[in-house]
Amino acid sequence: MKSLQQVLNQGDQSFTRSAEVSKPPARECPICHRRIEPVQIVLLGQTRWGTVTCPCETQAREAEEKAKQAREWLTLCHEFTSRNKLLPKATLENYSMHKGCGNAIKIANNFVDTYTEWQKERPGLGIYLNGTNGLGKTHILSGLYKALTGKKISAVFMTTYHMFQRFREVSKVDDYEYEKRLLKVLYGCEVLLLDDVGGEVPYDSRAEKLLDVINARSQKRPIIYSSNFTTDGLEQWMGNQGSRIADRILENSITITLQGESQRGGINDRHHDWLAGRVKGLG
Repeated sequence: MKSLQQVLNQGDQSFTRSAEVSKPPARECPICHRRIEPVQIVLLGQTRWGTVTCPCETQAREAEEKAKQAREWLTLCHEFTSRNKLLPKATLENYSMHKGCGNAIKIANNFVDTYTEWQKERPGLGIYLNGTNGLGKTHILSGLYKALTGKKISAVFMTTYHMFQRFREVSKVDDYEYEKRLLKVLYGCEVLLLDDVGGEVPYDSRAEKLLDVINARSQKRPIIYSSNFTTDGLEQWMGNQGSRIADRILENSITITLQGESQRGGINDRHHDWLAGRVKGLG
């Protein structure tokens, strides 16, 4: 007869309420199909029968619970993503390669393709993309977000304006639970993609919030930024905290400056060409 401790070590058990009940039948594990005999234990001076859960059933339940938690976490990250700011058709594959921007897309692809090795060798190392408007910075971040989430990597895409707006909502309604979920996502997602850093009017309170997020993720989980500013320009723009923000970005990011010619003029030219085919006599 097994002791109580021996039986408990085998896994989950359910015991009959009465010692008088006859031995229950053996059961078959639905996973490995092993025949599992019931066991007797002495509990509070009474001998009782107990059915034992197969270890592989316990492992399967634990795996399912882990998968459920992962799904819930990805859903939470998706909830806080600025989905209306993602470029719907943008991917890393269809980024328009042009002079002065080649390194950016190559490094972005390498980040996705070798994400595990990248983080193992340089924990928390991200990317700071900077350049003038129209060079495809948001396109690259949108493509990165889609590629990472396609690999079940928890990523959040957010404009810095939207991030500050979220913090402002919290301060207005004093919603502790909302703030806890927001900080959990900003601090804990595997990759945070911050678009248009410096695109908002700088206030000290905003700079402090940004610095808090950067510090919380420093050397642990990467941030990928896009900005019209170089780090020097961002330092001047962000006011009192600008120097500390720029320093943290440089410590934790590869800085890439896109120097190509803006695509926006070419796009507008194509619109005019289309219109010229519809309206005769345009000068």
